[in-house]
Amino acid sequence: MVEQAVAVRNTDYIDVVEEFCYDSRNAQYNHDYHLWRKNTKSRFLYRCSQNKKEHSYMDGTGFASTDVAIIERNTLQRVSELLGLALLCFLICFLLCGSFLIWALQQLGMDIHLDFLTLTMGGSQWLVVGVRTLVVLVQYGSALLLLNHFFRLPTRVRVPFSLRAFPETVAAIGGAMLCAAVYCIPDYALNSGAEAAQQLFSYKDTLAVTTYGLFDAVVVSILSELLLRGTLLPVLRQFGDRFAVLTVAGVAFLLPNALPARLGECCVGMVSGYLLVKGGSFHNCVILRAVYAALIYARLSLVYQDDASLSIGGYLLILLAGFGLSSLFYWLERKNHLRFTNRDTYLPSGKKLLIFFETMTMLPWLAISLIFALIQLVC
Repeated sequence: MVEQAVAVRNTDYIDVVEEFCYDSRNAQYNHDYHLWRKNTKSRFLYRCSQNKKEHSYMDGTGFASTDVAIIERNTLQRVSELLGLALLCFLICFLLCGSFLIWALQQLGMDIHLDFLTLTMGGSQWLVVGVRTLVVLVQYGSALLLLNHFFRLPTRVRVPFSLRAFPETVAAIGGAMLCAAVYCIPDYALNSGAEAAQQLFSYKDTLAVTTYGLFDAVVVSILSELLLRGTLLPVLRQFGDRFAVLTVAGVAFLLPNALPARLGECCVGMVSGYLLVKGGSFHNCVILRAVYAALIYARLSLVYQDDASLSIGGYLLILLAGFGLSSLFYWLERKNHLRFTNRDTYLPSGKKLLIFFETMTMLPWLAISLIFALIQLVC
């Protein structure tokens, strides 16, 4: 097991890989993550070791020591450029692939259409299910193939597993309830749930609804977590746990979706990221997202049926009670192991965020995503 205390920054020797605290409860994950950072030959890995008392000749400037912060900045820029490219591919696949398929089906006289403002599809439920399924597979497949080709993440780093992560499993189920509550509040305030439920259930094709519901809860949950927590998080974790968890949650918020789902995705990102970093078990992230998706579908079903026996207040109370009980259990089990250890690196958090979002590929993706978010907010 690789388990270390955070190194004191005023020592003479610096090694950013060794001073990182590999403190997940999964010892195998700690070991594999450390070896990946230490031994993999990749320009996307943040590595720097030096003795502060040793100086090298810098052309035109004389003798100087290596600036660790500059190395961190350069590595983060390279990571951001590749992530921005993958996210642009993800967005383009959603917009163009879905639009092309819908246009082609319309030319054949089939009942299907796309609302660009809300990014929702309507028409024949089986056609919508087929188009959504294909678009999702192309979206996530292209992004994952691109990122994993360059990052070269080992399977044990991408999808770590631990049988000792049961408290994190309980917390994941409770976290899903919290995320569903976060989704339901703006959904109820904007009255978007009734429209979504009508679109989902209006044709009363139970088999189509069930098919896509299972696909969304299982396959999409796995693909989403493979991209966000299985790829983005371990790569960005080099620059600090807190930075990685919050940044990936922010990226999830900006992915194409309606406003209530954006807030739910952001909440899912923060809870899943925290549980992965502390528990070192990827399956809890999938469980959280699958339970969250199931709870959203359950709520839409209640809205469509206009079930007065369970109001929005009662539904939220059940969700928050479940979250409270699971959180209490998790705190009692892990109360001495709750805080992030790797909170800071050689760059301040604000500077890292600026570097991450200012690259030539990340800026266009950010601009397009923000435009979609603003349009959905005002329309």
